[in-house]
Amino acid sequence: MRSIAKYVAVGALVTPLVIGSAGFASADDGGPAYKKSQNSANVGGGTRSETVSGFTPDGKAYFLTSTKKAGPTGATGSCTGSHS
Repeated sequence: MRSIAKYVAVGALVTPLVIGSAGFASADDGGPAYKKSQNSANVGGGTRSETVSGFTPDGKAYFLTSTKKAGPTGATGSCTGSHS
C-alpha cells in the first residue's frame, strides 16, 4: 500500500511539471533564455529542481527557481522568483 502512495505522489508531482514544461516551450518568443532542470525518481520518492530566466515578450526580465520533492512521508515544494 505504501508503494502505491509513493507512485501516486510522484505522479502528482511530475504531471503538472510535464504540462508546464510544454507551455513554457510554446511560449518562447525567441529571446534570450536560460533553463536548467534535474529530475530523479526511485523507490523512496522523486525530486525535481528547475531554474529559468529570460525576458517576456514586452522586454521584462524574469527569474524563477523551484524545488519539489515527494517521498514516503509526504511532499514539499519551494519556489523563489523575481521580475522587473
